Formats: sequence, structure tokens, C-alpha cells
Amino acid sequence: MRSTLAFLMLLCATDLYAQTVDSEVATYVAMVKNGQVDQAKQAVPGLLSKYPNNAGVLYLQGLTSGDGAEAVRIYQSIVDNFPTSSWADDALFKVYQFYHSLGLYRTAEQKLAQLKKNYPSSPYATGATEVDTQQLAEDTIPKPAAQTPQPAAPAGGKYALQVGAYTTEVNAERQKSFFEGLGFPVEIINRVKENRSLFLVLIGTYATPEEAKLQGAEIKRTHNVDSIVTAK
Repeated sequence: MRSTLAFLMLLCATDLYAQTVDSEVATYVAMVKNGQVDQAKQAVPGLLSKYPNNAGVLYLQGLTSGDGAEAVRIYQSIVDNFPTSSWADDALFKVYQFYHSLGLYRTAEQKLAQLKKNYPSSPYATGATEVDTQQLAEDTIPKPAAQTPQPAAPAGGKYALQVGAYTTEVNAERQKSFFEGLGFPVEIINRVKENRSLFLVLIGTYATPEEAKLQGAEIKRTHNVDSIVTAK
């Protein structure tokens, strides 16, 4: 009887603890949605110290990260390590958005399929593809920084590297500015795909797909930006 009572008390305390953490995290998440990103970000170190290895705190860390690749790594860790948490479906949807905003549609669709299978009751499981990827734009678009300009590829090639596909032109322009700052020739092409208008960001001009892939691998290594080879 005593062991049962002790177990029930422990269960209640654990549940209360989880509710307290989620409530605190939800407050900061709301701040981010209201544009108070810096204030919420300042709270992350303290929360990580107070609630280590908590899915909600990790979610907030990813949400306030200025590095898209780092953010998606955090979101994926939530999905992998805390699949039953209340933040897991949100995190997986962020991973989907990240790959979709980069134009990596096959990977994005795999994540969306995982979301629908593992979290069928999630609001993100239905109509997720209709959500504007601008929601994650600030995370997925690299921030211009002091970088050593890289030499542009020779002109006259038949291939280019697609480094982004955005539903809004302003986000495509940000990506364009980033790569122009690195010394790449960049162009934005508007395409309609599945009845949606997309702004594709293409960089470089390469004679062969292999040449383009080599440059893409270097961009991935130095700037952690994925790309796909496309014919011009």
C-alpha cells in the first residue's frame, strides 16, 4: 500500500514538473512568435541549466537559433530522443519545413510521411504542405557574415546549383544576397510547381553535372547549405 501511494505521489510530481516546464517554455515560444526572439534566446542557457535534456527547452533552443542547420539538428534530436513528448510533432514539422524551403522535396516528403504516420492526430499531419515555408525562413536562410569571397564558376556552363526554393521573393532575395557576398553569380527564377509559385535561387554556371556537384559539396562543407544540380 505504501509503495503504491509513493508511486502515485511520484507520478503526480513528475506530471506537475512536466506541466511547469511546458508552461514556462510556452511563454517564451509565444514571445518568439511576437517577434521577441532576442529576449527568448537570452533565457535559453538558464532553462538548459535548470531543465537539462528537456524536449521543450530544446525546441525553444532550436526556435531561437540563428543557424538553420543547427536548428534542424536540434529538432531532429527531439524527434529521435523524445518521440512521445508534446513537442515532437512540432519539431518534426520544422524539419519538414527546413528541407522543403531548400528545395529538397524528396527528403521533405519523407519527413511529412513520418509526421502523418507517427503523429496522425497532430494538426500538422493534415494540410502541412499548404503552410508557407516563410515561417522558418529566418532559420533556414544563412545570415550574411564576414566570409572570404569565393571565385565564380566559369561562364557558359549548362548547369547550375539550386540552393533554395521559396514561396516569397523576399526570402529568395536574402539567399541571393548571401551567395553574392561570397562571390557567386546568382539568379532567381520564378517557377510554378503543383499550382504554387516558387522562387528558385540558382548559383554558378558549370559545364558538367560533376563539376556542379563538386562545388555543391564544397558549399555544404564550408557553409552547411544543401544544393541540387539543375540544368539551366
